Amino acid sequence: MKTKSSAFALLVMMLLLASLTGCANASLGDKASLLMYQPRVLQLKSGIPVQTATGTYTPQFDETWHSAAAYQELESQLIDLAGARAQRRNTSSTK
Repeated sequence: MKTKSSAFALLVMMLLLASLTGCANASLGDKASLLMYQPRVLQLKSGIPVQTATGTYTPQFDETWHSAAAYQELESQLIDLAGARAQRRNTSSTK
């Protein structure tokens, strides 16, 4: 009788652990599904309403919006280029 109850307890524990692991995997999957495609550029046509998190926006003119990732990449390139240009000026002025 004792072996049946310990076997049953072991089975219950394994099922609980499996269900907890299953929940962890499901939540990781949910997080992964939040990482959706984000376009680098949005082109909005004038007069066509766009739903945003804070309400509806209707552009008055055709507009081009760049993603934060695209902006940061361009900003980083500009900083690198400015640094390279300053370094080049410093080396040419010391000769």
